[in-house]
Amino acid sequence: MSYMLRAVILEQTWERQLQSIIRLCKEANIEEVLLKEVSSHLLPIPVQLDKHQRMANIYKQMAEQFHANRIVFSINIIMLVGHMDADLGPEYILPYQKFVGEDLREVHANYCILDEAWQQYAAEICRAYAATKPDKIVIDDDFRSVNHTSEFGCFCPIHVRRTAERCGIELTAEQLLRAVSGYTAEDLRIKEAWMQVNFEGQLKAARTLRLAVESVCPHTRLGLMNSGEPSHSFQGRDMDRLLREFAGDKRPFTRPAGGSYTDAVHGEMFRIHQVMALSKSVLGEDIQVVSEVENYPHTRFGKGIRTTRSQMELHALAGAENFTLNLYDYLTTPYDQEPDYRQLLIEEKERLRIIQEARKGKKMKGFGIPWEKDTALKQISRRGDIRDVMPEREFDIYFPQFGVPVQFVPAQGNLLFGDTAQCYDDEKLFGLLSGGLLIDGQALEHLQVRGFGRYLGCELLGRLDGPTVEKFGTSEFTGRFGGNMQATHWFETKRQGKVPYLVKAMPDAQVLSMLLDENLNELAPGTILYENELGGRIAVLTVPVTSFQFLHRCRAYMIAKIAHWLMKEESLPVWIEDCPNIGPIYYEDDNGEGLLGIVSGNIDSVEIKLHAEFKLFDLFTGESCEQLRMEPLSVRFFRTTKN
Repeated sequence: MSYMLRAVILEQTWERQLQSIIRLCKEANIEEVLLKEVSSHLLPIPVQLDKHQRMANIYKQMAEQFHANRIVFSINIIMLVGHMDADLGPEYILPYQKFVGEDLREVHANYCILDEAWQQYAAEICRAYAATKPDKIVIDDDFRSVNHTSEFGCFCPIHVRRTAERCGIELTAEQLLRAVSGYTAEDLRIKEAWMQVNFEGQLKAARTLRLAVESVCPHTRLGLMNSGEPSHSFQGRDMDRLLREFAGDKRPFTRPAGGSYTDAVHGEMFRIHQVMALSKSVLGEDIQVVSEVENYPHTRFGKGIRTTRSQMELHALAGAENFTLNLYDYLTTPYDQEPDYRQLLIEEKERLRIIQEARKGKKMKGFGIPWEKDTALKQISRRGDIRDVMPEREFDIYFPQFGVPVQFVPAQGNLLFGDTAQCYDDEKLFGLLSGGLLIDGQALEHLQVRGFGRYLGCELLGRLDGPTVEKFGTSEFTGRFGGNMQATHWFETKRQGKVPYLVKAMPDAQVLSMLLDENLNELAPGTILYENELGGRIAVLTVPVTSFQFLHRCRAYMIAKIAHWLMKEESLPVWIEDCPNIGPIYYEDDNGEGLLGIVSGNIDSVEIKLHAEFKLFDLFTGESCEQLRMEPLSVRFFRTTKN
């Protein structure tokens, strides 16, 4: 386990910074530095090659001092494609194809990765820095085609031309955008080609950069800082393959999205772990995964010590080997102005090591929310809006908020939501339908069209286009919340092209809730349970899911009880009952030994109602735990063992 300090170096102040960095590394036991060549607070765009050459000369001098002090010297190239656009004069503009977003206008100074001239420019930068003989060169997360000033792309002439050639058709940027946002078979064919073109271009760029580094310094590793799995899916990326292209015959290196740039509350506390854990779930075990700890824009007004500590510990739980630290600003503010950060790093070192040791050999265990890399390809917009193509993973957050642990590979009970049903062939769907399966109305529609209606417990008749409210019935699944009414938020979801589905329950299905009109007259079932002829258990939610109508105690209780039922004889390993925003993240090995993290996104101190099939021992003290109390915005860790 090691710390990796990310630091922006300015040409005018590098000598003072060098001594400050060495002093901080010694005091806080920081093993490695990742030097960045420009402050994105000054220039958020790529810069001329001569700037990088000057910085390489500075790095070479700094590297001598780092080596003398036994500090690993590495480089983080912060700006290759561009983080944000900026309207600057012509002297700042580089002669490469500019990025084109969903507004179909070229930006001023961010560029398209597929431009081979840009790839040669980026390769020259990598060669210049490789000459300083760093341990690793890490490309920053601007190496992507989403999340620029224009959020979704790229629709530049290169992308349009290559997509048209692959499809064997004439194509304009406007037609390409409509296809990516569309839902016909032809739209999906063009969209798939666009994603393939994009990923192949990124692979070629990665190979070009790696070969440039290897030509100068063969021992230097090339890695990538990157974003979350939904955005990778949107770009057509296979991250395992891309990282191996960057690495060549060396060990791949990645820093996935870490979230929580500011103080975290409620679901954001869970997102810290879930986003990184999802990324790790799609990668080979040999890939070095490091944590993103960034307090942006680097002010204690936005993010304090408590959240930073929780983030580091949750990333250790998710499987981070090392921790990249962007705690300090990009403008050379002296480190000693924030002594609490230094003290945090000193105090956390041993705790992080203990969490990492306990985490080894274990895998997430809980209710299944499987991830498929081609989700964005299958996901369509009901309103022709490209924003709808970005996969949603809010259930990754909702379930832990409800006290239910999850995993990102199939389990005995699973969630199949929206257009994700289209990611599975018939054989896999039969497998899911033979176990426990929670589906929504969109998944129900897909499954019925594909001939699986007899296994679902209800018949799809249409959609409810007017006012609705959902009333919970009385059963073991609703407990003391039976009789509660819950808003469907129908008028807001309708703007997104989504309304409740009108279904008719089969005679032997169990209806847990009903949809009512504005006069409280019954319209149709809202939640249905069914045991089918395959031996599977099916739960159907007919109302589009939003936080507005989902994050309530009655819904949380019902979903948790449904999850238990769907897991069948396997059961959930742990459940925290009726404690809003307090939930478990659970890892277990083949011997049944576990590591349990309990996360509180609550701003109140709460005595929790824990149901578990194992005994708990505090990870750091070894003390047995019978009753648990969670403090606000906190994380606790427990070693678990089954009787």
